[in-house]
Amino acid sequence: MPLMPTDTNKPLYAVVLSVGNDRYAIPVADLVEVLPLLTLKQLPQTPEWVAGLMNYRGNAVLVIDTSILMTGKPCQSIVSTRILLTSVRRKDGAGKLLGLMAEGVTGTVKILPETLRTAEIWNNGTPYLGLLAMHEGEIMQIIHADKVLTGESLKLLELENVEG
Repeated sequence: MPLMPTDTNKPLYAVVLSVGNDRYAIPVADLVEVLPLLTLKQLPQTPEWVAGLMNYRGNAVLVIDTSILMTGKPCQSIVSTRILLTSVRRKDGAGKLLGLMAEGVTGTVKILPETLRTAEIWNNGTPYLGLLAMHEGEIMQIIHADKVLTGESLKLLELENVEG
């Protein structure tokens, strides 16, 4: 089932992004930093959703293309394309930084608890999709950054499958 916010009495602050024609929101609490689109070191013979590596404060951080993972089409390199830096957990328990390349990153929104709805459908193939937010006449779906990677991508990156 989709996850509920930890405190349903408080607003959820989230970064808004686009994938295809749809709008999504990632809770600010799930993010380490929002970065501009950087030049990435390409990694030959990796899955197409691997955008490359970026240098973050002297550390090589893997960046994945959220658009390819969700729609099969790559993010466009446009002014609003950003890298959303998040933290994920490896199988050995260590924390690991991961970059999520996303386009249409336009700012943050305050989502009031009373505007959250369930999607009325659950797809095991998309565990990262959470509740729907009715915000200013628009439907945005909440994305849980720690659940974006599934199946093959979790195995390849030796990450833990976070249940919730």
